[in-house]
Amino acid sequence: MKKLLITLGFLVVTMSASAGIGDQIISLLFGNKNDAKEEPTVKVDMKKVESEVKSIAQLYSQGKISKDSVINLALYHKTYSPELAELCLRLVVNEKNPRSMTELGSLYTTTPQFSKIASDGIVLLEAAAKSGYNEANANLGRCYFNNQKYKKAKKYFDACNPMDQSFCYLALGNMYLVGNGMPKDNAKATENYLKGTQMGNPRSMLLYANQLLDSSPANYPDAFFWHYIAGDLGENYSRTLLFRPRTEEAPANTPEDREAQFALDLIDLVYSANGIKNEPIYKDGFLAGIEERTKAADAGDDWSRYYIGSMLYNNDFMNRNDALILRFYESIIKNGKLPKQMLGVVYERLANMYRDGKGVKVDKAKADRYYRIAAKYGNLPAYKIVENISE
Repeated sequence: MKKLLITLGFLVVTMSASAGIGDQIISLLFGNKNDAKEEPTVKVDMKKVESEVKSIAQLYSQGKISKDSVINLALYHKTYSPELAELCLRLVVNEKNPRSMTELGSLYTTTPQFSKIASDGIVLLEAAAKSGYNEANANLGRCYFNNQKYKKAKKYFDACNPMDQSFCYLALGNMYLVGNGMPKDNAKATENYLKGTQMGNPRSMLLYANQLLDSSPANYPDAFFWHYIAGDLGENYSRTLLFRPRTEEAPANTPEDREAQFALDLIDLVYSANGIKNEPIYKDGFLAGIEERTKAADAGDDWSRYYIGSMLYNNDFMNRNDALILRFYESIIKNGKLPKQMLGVVYERLANMYRDGKGVKVDKAKADRYYRIAAKYGNLPAYKIVENISE
């Protein structure tokens, strides 16, 4: 570790003085503490759901809110309460509104609570797609892809042009990679993974990073970069591949999390048996790329700002520094160019800082406003907090 500290110190000292960050970065590396807490499981309060729907229905019937506003409310609640989202959508769903049919069809075909009526969702999506609604094609492609009906899936993915959902690129990447419904084409697979990555899809980031690792020569710095962001957005397998899983989190009982934990245990076993140091991606990825990413962040690249800002916030590889977190995160939301999922994370973390007075004066009004924006972008922790914020 001492050798790595000296090496990284050398890298950072060589940074351009104009960057204004080099001296600060040296003292921030290799922090391990992470104060994040596991989110508690919350049961659905159906009485509250029904009461809220009744209020929404009354406002809609009185003409005080539009059909699109009802749909927007459904999408706002969809992350945390699919039951409430469904009841909202059922208020306005009809054949003359392909958006409402698409959102309800998507809810039925992607949410476990409605698995028994997934076929009803497909009917709704087919009707919306017939009307030419682009997003319905994307959702139908997803349905058929998940059911391994690849030719049908490709038909709808191709009809969704320009593709407005990152899942389309992820699915097409997978289909080109293994030859499902089309000839194998590794270059096209990588191209589609990159497009999904740039739209903020964590699984696309994971697979694009793997393509970078499998290329010749392997691109460790960029692979580490994308794996880290994917892991920060909840892609547990990317955390495993970095050999830095969030050990303070209780493993979820899902196939992906069990696979990630098994892979981690297996890696540890193999590496320890062969006396190999268990951090090659860290060494060749993080250490080799930190100088370039730091310069890019300070020059205005929001992806690099998110990367370093998130490391600082999480105490991953760098010790927390609130001043730099604010510097990078506030710039990100000012630009508003990153995908919505990432903006949701940034708003939620800034809200936490303004609520708790970390690096800034406590500003409850600003924290509440940021929590609402984060929730609008689908951020679950923010949604749970917004539910308790008085209007």
